[in-house]
Formats: sequence, C-alpha cells, structure tokens
Amino acid sequence: MVKERTRILIGILAACVYILPMILLGEQAHIRIHDNLDSNIVWYKTLIDTNTLFTGLHANVPDLLNGVVSRNAFVSSFTGIVWLYQWFPPYTAYVISQLLVRIFAFLGMYLLLRDHGKTVIPHSYALWVAVLFSWTPFWPSGMLSTLGMPLLLWAYWNIWKGRRKKANVLVLLLVPFYSSFVLGIFFFLATLAIYHVIKEIRGRHFHGRFWLAYCTQVILYLLIEYRLVYSMLWEEEPTSRNDFEIGSNGFWATIRLFFKHLVLGHTHDRAAQSPVILLTLLVFGVIVFRKREEESKPIRSLIWFLLGLSLWYAFWFYDGWNPLKQQVSLMRTFNFSRFHFLQPMVWYGLFFLMLDWLWKISKRKIALVLLTAQTAILLTWNPEFVYRHHPSYEAFYATAQFDDIKRYIDRPTKNYQVASIGMHPAIAQYNGMRTVDGYVNFYPLSYKASFRKVIRGELDKSKMLQHYFDTWGNRVYLFSSELEKEYEFTKHHQVPIRHLSIDATQLKRIGATYVLSAVPIQNAEATGLRYEKTFQNRQSAWKIRLYRIQAPSKNMK
Repeated sequence: MVKERTRILIGILAACVYILPMILLGEQAHIRIHDNLDSNIVWYKTLIDTNTLFTGLHANVPDLLNGVVSRNAFVSSFTGIVWLYQWFPPYTAYVISQLLVRIFAFLGMYLLLRDHGKTVIPHSYALWVAVLFSWTPFWPSGMLSTLGMPLLLWAYWNIWKGRRKKANVLVLLLVPFYSSFVLGIFFFLATLAIYHVIKEIRGRHFHGRFWLAYCTQVILYLLIEYRLVYSMLWEEEPTSRNDFEIGSNGFWATIRLFFKHLVLGHTHDRAAQSPVILLTLLVFGVIVFRKREEESKPIRSLIWFLLGLSLWYAFWFYDGWNPLKQQVSLMRTFNFSRFHFLQPMVWYGLFFLMLDWLWKISKRKIALVLLTAQTAILLTWNPEFVYRHHPSYEAFYATAQFDDIKRYIDRPTKNYQVASIGMHPAIAQYNGMRTVDGYVNFYPLSYKASFRKVIRGELDKSKMLQHYFDTWGNRVYLFSSELEKEYEFTKHHQVPIRHLSIDATQLKRIGATYVLSAVPIQNAEATGLRYEKTFQNRQSAWKIRLYRIQAPSKNMK
C-alpha cells in the first residue's frame, strides 16, 4: 500500500511539471492566447469586477459590447473556476486551476488504466501514460471537461462492476462543479449511455445503481448549468447563434477535414498524437487487425471508435446536412460535432493497450522507446515553448501602459467606452475599460446588425472577413481588411493601415468615445478619428495610439 501511495505521489509531482514554468516565471510566463487570454480569463475577471457572478437570469454584464450581453452567455455561478478568480488575483487563479486539472487528469487516467485496463504490463507504465495524458495541451478553460473524463469513467465502471467506494460518489458529485456540461461532458455522458444501454440489452441485466448515479449526475449538471438551460429553452430574443454557419463543406473538403482532424486533433482538445501515437497505431495496429486475436479486441474497437469520432466531426460540417439543419433550430445553435472531446482519453487509452500488446509479445524495448519519444513530444507542447514568440501574460495585458492611458483620458472609466484595432478588446477589458467590441459566446442579433454598420466598409473589401463575421460573428471586432484576421500587432510587428473604412458616426452612435489602435492609421482624420497620443511601456507588447472619435454628434440617439 505504501509503495502504491509513493508511486501515485511521484505521478502527481510529474504531472505538476507541466505548470512549473508558470510558477517559476510568474506573469512573465507564456500561455495560450486563443480562447484564453483573449476571452475566458477576462470573462471571469469581468464577472467578479462588475459583481455579476450571482446576478439574475435577466441581467446583462456591463463593460462588454456596450452592456448588451446577457449574463447567461458566461459560465454558471456554480462553476468552480470562477470562484478561484473571486478568491485570488487572475494569474494566481489561472495557475491554481491548471494545477488542479493536471493532478486530477493524472489520477483519473492512472486509476482507470490500473483498475479497468485488464493488462499485464507493470503499473509503472500505466503511471507513465497517465502523466503524459495530464500534459496534453488541452484548452485551459475547459477545466476537467476532457481531462476529467477518465476519472468519471473510473467511477462509473466501479459502480457498474459493483465496487462500492465513497470515492465514486465524491467524483460523480464534485466533478460537475469543475467542468463544462456543454463543452465536453454532454458528449461523454451521451456516449456512456449509448454504450451501456447496448451492454444492458446484450447482457439482459439491469444495473440499477449505475443508472441511478447517471441520472443523478445529469440532473446535477442541469442544475449547475441553469443559465445555459434557461437561455436555450426560454430566451426568445434572437442571438448571434442564429447566424451560425450550418455547414458549407463539400464531400472532398469533408474527407480532407476527416484526415486533418485524425492527424492533428482539434485546437480545444489536442492529444498531441502525432507522430508517435499515430505511427504506433499505423504500424502495430495493422498487425493487430490482421491477427484478429480475441484478447486484442479492445484495441480494434478503440481504433474504430477514433475513426468514427473524426468522421462524425468532419461530416457535421458537410453541406448535405443543411436541409435538416434548416428545419431543426437546435442543430444550428448547438454544436453536436463536439464528440471529439473524447479523443484525448481514447488516444491515450489506446496507446496504453498498444504498449501492453508489445509487452505481451516481448517487444518491451520498443514500448520503452515509444514512451520516451511521446514524453519528448509533449515537452515541446508545453505552453512556455509553444507560445515563446508571443507576448507573455504580463506583456499581453500591459496593465502599467493602460494606467498611463487612463490617466491621460482623466475621466472615470464608467463615463466612456473604447474599441480596439489590431489587438484584442479583451486587453482593454482586463484593464477595467468599458468596450463596445469584444469576444463572447453569444449576444443579441440586433447588436450584431448595429456593429456591422460600423465595419461594413471593411467587410465589403474582404470576402474572408465578411464570411467570418456574417456566418459566426462572436468576435465583434473593428476589423481591417489590411490586417485581416490577425490581432497581435506588437510594437515589434507594425503594419500601418492606409485606408481604414469604418463608419465612425455609427461607432459613436453605439457608444464609443475612443479607439485604441496597435498600428498607425494613416487616414485617421478622413475616417473621423483624431489622433491624441501614442503610449509605450517597456513591459508591454504594444505600441498603442489613442484616437478620439470626431464624428458629428447630431446622429447620436
């Protein structure tokens, strides 16, 4: 028992290696920007700063998109990650969240492989695979939505097999408070139900405790996600979701997407399966298929399941679905392609079974080499290495520089609103400025139409931006066709805008007073913008120009 505890402790410490750079470097560490620094971290901070964490179902969140965004567009009041932002400074909360997620990802995968793997390979190999799983570059704000699946599966299979443990109950009751139902868990529970219904029918037996636990957890998730449930079932105002693209890929584009997803995965749940795990599958998986041994049936089943997940993801965006999607609004507003969130767990489960198969046929050195190679691959996926050429946390949010801007404006931030060009609006929001632009999950369709009038001139110059905004539009940004879909114009990467075509009068009408631009705007006066001052700071990634909107005020409502 002591030996096992020591082994688990070693595994926990190894899992924590993932966040070691964040601890050692502090706010000078590099972390993911996409769907992280540019959005989620600021959303949590804004909910705390505006005291809207527990506000009512009909309330909006001020400070973003001119205050039109419903509180229901953000995480539930009972989601643990937002509590961390209430108790700690944002960066500390982020690191603690990563620490918790990596530890429980390791524990869940290790317990699952150890207790339900039915393998002969030593437990130390299961521990190694579990550590690698905890290092996967999963989307940080997903919490335990994907990395917690092995822990949930371990608890469910314990109950299925009649293993009564208090830990089962704790896992099933606590994980819902630190995971997202819609971004991962819904698809896990749906797959779990389908698989076990088939087992019940084949086995002609009913596992009452299992289904009682299942239903209890589903109800708990729905209670925790009450805002999501309310917004999807009872909110009647059209939102940006109604404009979501319902699929435009032809057959061959769908096939390409299938292979791309199988090889690279999805940005929100990367398993870093290429090249080591994928090559393992291609080389030894073929042998396993040819031999068709009964004991290797789980390997063949997981291979088919992985192929099916990528196929489902690719074909969800196939335009052949469109007639059905046009008839069923839920298929347009809810992304059913997200069964791919299960793939990291399946990839590493399959990797472990392949290692066990190699162990059985006395190819133990090959198993060791594969594990070492995948360890090296995942070390290169650490955010400090992947994002080393991007701004650090401190340089991205540039708090000292924004203090200078606010002192220059010399007005309470509640008395004016800003919009940003060439950088994410989240930076101004993080620094306590109210914005008319931003990035959110959904917002009123009427505001999308109002904001589109501001950027109509730029959208007319770029089919790519027009398609991006009109068929999705959750990034409500001051787009420039000259900058395209790039929002990181740092002080070392300056590209002047020569002909900005925005409607400054409309921008002022929806509430903006200033424009913050990361690049110079050469036709600012002609556009209705008056240059005020350029701000620089040694610790900031940006060189920010402040423009005041000079458009005529007679059109103001």
